[in-house]
Amino acid sequence: MSLLDEFTVALQRYQPYLDETQYANLVSESEQIAPSAVRLNLLKLTSPQPHHLTEERKLFKEEEEKAATDRLDYLTSKYGWTIKPLPFSTNSIQILEAETSPSQTHEFLLGQYYLQDAASILPVSLLSPSDKPLLKLDMAASPGGKTTQMIDASLDRDLMIANDSAASRLSALRTVLQTWGTANYAITNYPGERWGDWFPETFDQILLDAPCSMQSLRTSSSHPHRPITEDERGRLASRQQALLFSAARALKIGGELVYSTCTLAPEEDEAVVSVLLETYPGAFRVDPVPAQKFGVSGLIQFEGRIYHPDVVHSLRIWPFTFQTNGFFAVKLIKNAPVPGEPVSPPSRDFASTGFSPLSERLSRELNDIIQETYGLDFNTAMEEMNLVPMRKDNDIQLLPASYLLHFKTLPYNALGMPLGRFIRDQFEVSVDFVLRFGSLFSSSTWQVPEYLVDKWMKGFDIRGIDPPGIKPGTVIAMRDEEGNNLGAAKYSSKRLRNLLPNRHISH
Repeated sequence: MSLLDEFTVALQRYQPYLDETQYANLVSESEQIAPSAVRLNLLKLTSPQPHHLTEERKLFKEEEEKAATDRLDYLTSKYGWTIKPLPFSTNSIQILEAETSPSQTHEFLLGQYYLQDAASILPVSLLSPSDKPLLKLDMAASPGGKTTQMIDASLDRDLMIANDSAASRLSALRTVLQTWGTANYAITNYPGERWGDWFPETFDQILLDAPCSMQSLRTSSSHPHRPITEDERGRLASRQQALLFSAARALKIGGELVYSTCTLAPEEDEAVVSVLLETYPGAFRVDPVPAQKFGVSGLIQFEGRIYHPDVVHSLRIWPFTFQTNGFFAVKLIKNAPVPGEPVSPPSRDFASTGFSPLSERLSRELNDIIQETYGLDFNTAMEEMNLVPMRKDNDIQLLPASYLLHFKTLPYNALGMPLGRFIRDQFEVSVDFVLRFGSLFSSSTWQVPEYLVDKWMKGFDIRGIDPPGIKPGTVIAMRDEEGNNLGAAKYSSKRLRNLLPNRHISH
């Protein structure tokens, strides 16, 4: 059987569960490549950084939303995009046509927005905002798009543990999080199936975007159709079940768990959720609000199998629902404990990492240096973001305080953000710190003339420049005429040395 015939058979599985118009729409949409979407990086919007406190969050909410809307309007006009709004994300747009590809802009290179499949923005949007710091787990995080969306929900004030079981995928995950500019995170490399036994009732929010058959029922250049056997679906469903049960145990009472896949195979979607609900009656409720809001529903039976009635409240996103790839998501709220046998997680003495707390003298010195050089109240900013500077040899790293409180002995692959290092008793801030916080600097900045921006973004130094009032040897923040943070340069006589990491350079 040809691949085209195989694809037709895959579509026909769902014909009995759709009316005539819906099935015709499914067939029509399945032949089209879904437009990608742009999702803004809220950490890099040049707008005030609100606190966790309820009243302050309320005061800043409208300003945040307006800044995001204005930024999307600006990008749309600048690059000639024909767009479509996404009903489940005010910070995202679908790109239908583009004079300049979204992957070819300076803003994309600088991590000001993320390019992803539009439907994959839906799962994280189901999680509730909070006015208090949360512990979050992305159980299968790589490549990191949904992780960054979870980070944005609190403007990087919650602890984000980004876990992936495949060591080969961690490099891509780390690059995405570094490009995004997050500091309140840890990357770990453990089987997702173990978290529930290691950390029962620990996390406030968990995303399980499970490994799946990727049968989204739409033509895709990145994931072309391939035959999926019943045996493969069964193996995938078994693993998905184990991962979901682990997430269920790791979630706090009252916490939120989103289970999602990029397949529409019910064996990997409603069936998996149904087993959880049937195994632990009353332990979870399915939030019905999102499905009602978007006018979608899950299947309660398929090919002779009857599912738990509450899975009707899951979100089965057909390709014709939002003109995206097919997707499945469900939001579960934990009402009662889930039985398990706690097991000690991997452990090592934190002292073996080489990090140690700063002395009071050094803490004051760093705050004074950053205040005087960049006009930024460093200690206040770190307190608001729940970050702790710690020293390792000559390096200073910003570490999540919540990690040190709850997971201090858990080995990690990556943790926090480099603040900078001492070079011959002189402190030099890191490029990562400038890329994230440079837009907040009130001094030690320089505006790159428009005619030099392309050269700068290609990694070239700028020569013949002596910025007034800046000492040689200072790392400064570069900006364009529109106020975009273009990263860091180190100033020496008549030269601004380009410090942009390779991941941000236009090749």
